[in-house]
Amino acid sequence: MKHRKTLCLSAALGVLLAAPVALAQATGAAAGGILDTIIASVFTPTGILTVLGAIVAGVGFIFGKDWLDGRRKRRIALAAHHAFNIVEDWSAENPGNTTLSKAARGLQAVDEWMRANGWRPLKPHEQAVVKLSFSAIHGEQKAALKASQARDADALAVAHTITSSGLGGVLPVPSTPRG
Repeated sequence: MKHRKTLCLSAALGVLLAAPVALAQATGAAAGGILDTIIASVFTPTGILTVLGAIVAGVGFIFGKDWLDGRRKRRIALAAHHAFNIVEDWSAENPGNTTLSKAARGLQAVDEWMRANGWRPLKPHEQAVVKLSFSAIHGEQKAALKASQARDADALAVAHTITSSGLGGVLPVPSTPRG
């Protein structure tokens, strides 16, 4: 496939470069006049627009590919995030699932979402990225849970210290009115 594309591009470039020479020979110009005819045919409004169009198309081809790749990466990340939450909801309904089946179900959900939104199915390296995203999101949730448990334990220890030493130092002592 790649060789066919290269061959077609080479043939088009050859035709583009050979056209002015063929035009010059068809008009009967001498060998010294071929260059003059080529320059005269390029510096016409049509020739200038053709050259500018080729330059813009080349730049668009080079940078458009990167933009599409970046857009696809964002879509895969978005799909992975939502698929992770969907799979977590599914596993909450059925706690017998293992993490292996979670990953498989998540990949299936991402693949279906990509197809439903007009994208091609995931390639193997993109599937690896989705699995890595799942691991990262899972690790982030576990770290947040661990930090929350540590905060709760610290708050409980402070509350225990206050209540065991008595509340006299913390609460104001009510005064009795003298009268």
